[in-house]
Amino acid sequence: MLAGVSLLLGHDAVFAIQAGPGQSLTDALRAAGHDYWGVASAIIAGIGLLAGLLATARVSSLRRRARDLGAAPVAVRRARRILRTWGWLFVVVAAGFFVQENLEHLAMHGHLIGAGALAGPEYPLALPVIAAITLVAGIVGGLIGGAESALLDAIATALASLRRALCSVRRAAEVTVPRASVLARRGAGRAPPEMAAPT
Repeated sequence: MLAGVSLLLGHDAVFAIQAGPGQSLTDALRAAGHDYWGVASAIIAGIGLLAGLLATARVSSLRRRARDLGAAPVAVRRARRILRTWGWLFVVVAAGFFVQENLEHLAMHGHLIGAGALAGPEYPLALPVIAAITLVAGIVGGLIGGAESALLDAIATALASLRRALCSVRRAAEVTVPRASVLARRGAGRAPPEMAAPT
């Protein structure tokens, strides 16, 4: 979902920076065949908001669970996770922008612009803007994903230690309270009664 929101923000930011805000931005979007973009933007923004709320609720739930178990925090390599998320988002969003602009040019003007969608004279700032937007999204995604991963690891470690503690208590109970032998019971030395045989 981060990729969709990043594409939405990146796309609008590219046009806003190049055309400027206000009427000139609206005219540029209309000229480039973006009549559908208002509805698409609203759908992507709604899904992104819902996904953000669900992610926040999940992390809060995991925090409560970890606190109830007394789980110790686990160290997470945040920088690596953020860089990995950023790299993945940058590639996906740049590819999405490339496809989107080529399809729009094909529909409006009857030709493709190819790599010009990312570095041509029409979109000279596309890649730097996409890089900046996806960096912010990568930081958010990396922090949320890192928090979720750390909480899951902490909960798993706490549950494993609880299982070990229960097993050791069970073993101790079996050692300290041995079962009585059948031969040690009262009357165990008597022989079975003789069977009365008919004469």
